[in-house]
Amino acid sequence: MSELDYLNARLRAMRGFLLSRQDYEQILALPDLPALMAYLLDGPYGRSIESVGEATSDVARVEEGLRRNFSETLAKLFAISTGEPQEGVRLLLGYWDIYNLRTILRGKNGRLPAEEILPSLIPTGFLDEAALEELCRQPDLYAVVNLLVTWRSPYGRPLILALKDYHEPKDLLFLELVLDRFYFEQAFGKLEQARFTHSDRDALQMILSLLVDRTNLMTALKVVEEQITLVDKERYFLSGGRVYTEQDFDRLMAARTLQEALEGARRSLFEPALRDLEQPPGGISLLSMVERQLDRVLLRKIRALMRTDPVGMAVVASYLLDKIREIANLRMILRGRLVNLPEPELLRFLILEY
Repeated sequence: MSELDYLNARLRAMRGFLLSRQDYEQILALPDLPALMAYLLDGPYGRSIESVGEATSDVARVEEGLRRNFSETLAKLFAISTGEPQEGVRLLLGYWDIYNLRTILRGKNGRLPAEEILPSLIPTGFLDEAALEELCRQPDLYAVVNLLVTWRSPYGRPLILALKDYHEPKDLLFLELVLDRFYFEQAFGKLEQARFTHSDRDALQMILSLLVDRTNLMTALKVVEEQITLVDKERYFLSGGRVYTEQDFDRLMAARTLQEALEGARRSLFEPALRDLEQPPGGISLLSMVERQLDRVLLRKIRALMRTDPVGMAVVASYLLDKIREIANLRMILRGRLVNLPEPELLRFLILEY
């Protein structure tokens, strides 16, 4: 049995613990938060939730349990991978290092205490729980970057150089893009060097390219929505995508309104996902709905790849995205129940396609 065959065999077993359509139907039919809590405690997430012990509330306990479960899943995925499949898993999990660092930088930029930042983080094994907690305990954004430099983290150097252009909270967007650029450049470089099969390289290349396009689109939409004035627009464009060129990116950022930018973004592969976007209920940004729609595109594309190569790296990527989707769905259901969000509104934020 090859390394990838072994990994895929283990993944088939792990898929058995993912929620089914019937599970979601039962969850959505539950009358209140206590019923949802009981359901989750009796299922695959029960052990992780019980491991939290006492918490400020049942909601906080479930949130932390979901986070721990996801972290354990990522650690297991990496542990059962060997050889070339492990390189592919490492490449994909690197995206979560960037997610964690961006979340910490945003928290420090907003002067949030560590206790409010930590629940949103996902330890991957590369930045473990202790490292993430230490970063969150730093007094400010500068201290976070300096600690990464002290640790000789690969993310420290690009961030310390970027800090020269950080003068006020709105400049955070540039720091985030420095991290994104570093990750994608490293990932594309490693993809070329690793000895993947042609089909696996194509699958990983497509995933990275769509993530680049997703990042470029969200950057342009944020610039338009927040009316941010950029001096050097070319510094904010990430190369490597397949949907938007640099000229497309400039046109999107030149839009006068968010709706105008979305109209321009629809003239692309993302058109079905961005069609007929409705204004979300109060307190929820339209961009958060856009992000969920883009997640749908990525999931469908990877599933299509998995059908053409049912024993390749697309299977690994598909499982990872399905797990991410499940955690996001449960968090949204939990928060929706907390504020009594009507079910039709709640369903707009869930990704339930199978």
